[in-house]
Amino acid sequence: MKKQKLAVVFAALLTMVGFSSCLNGETDPTVSPKEFMKVNGGVGYYSFTSSLGYTITPANMSALKDVQLSTSYAYVIYSYDSSLMELNEDKSATINAVVGIRDGWAMPRATVEEDGNAPIYSLQNNTELIYYGYPAYLAYYDKYNLFIPITYYYDSSEKSGEDSEESGADIDTHGFALYYDSEEASDKGTLLMHLRHKVINPDTKRDKTNTESFHFNIAAVLSAYTAKTGISMPDKIVIEYEESQTSSYDNTTSNKLEFEYKSVFEENIANN
Repeated sequence: MKKQKLAVVFAALLTMVGFSSCLNGETDPTVSPKEFMKVNGGVGYYSFTSSLGYTITPANMSALKDVQLSTSYAYVIYSYDSSLMELNEDKSATINAVVGIRDGWAMPRATVEEDGNAPIYSLQNNTELIYYGYPAYLAYYDKYNLFIPITYYYDSSEKSGEDSEESGADIDTHGFALYYDSEEASDKGTLLMHLRHKVINPDTKRDKTNTESFHFNIAAVLSAYTAKTGISMPDKIVIEYEESQTSSYDNTTSNKLEFEYKSVFEENIANN
């Protein structure tokens, strides 16, 4: 079983806000945070809200005129002058890059055979592998919204664009869902969910692996867990998944990823 506690530093915890700045003789006050953010508005009117509560309005909105975000969350890299603005305040900032985060599903029911037809290569709490220019990693936005980095096999023969080397059209045919069975036995304080991977055409030969973070809203699962156990916040989350070192679904083994839940949010409350 893979086990990893998330860091409990408030500014870096929920969506692991990352920073970079430039040095050119003197310290440059320009900083470039990187984080998962909630998407507001539409083309020409985007804004992005951090898990820390502040909202970023693009200073270069016209540069995003061709950006079509159909997802609720995105990974955003932006820049602003830290000598003029604080991190935790609403601000206008230059958007350097933005990538939509695809949604998975989370359902309070037992998993059945038809829920999965493809293996997962691995689940990771953190990775340096790059998907469209950003690192995929395990993170919370809040108590209900979770980002899980999933590595899976895809067919690289169908390119989604002339300049795309890392993703194929097959990537869009992959779906992931979490299932919680309230009647299944688990350790006290543990929320056990099963992750299943389903593809539109399971007979397609998939020869490469891709890693990306998927967004899961686990509100309905947490509600069912509380109704069953009387516990409002589990101590930890355990995700069971079907793993394989090949793209075949015939030779999967069960593996688990375990990470902290309750202590993460209790620590944030204590630090505020």
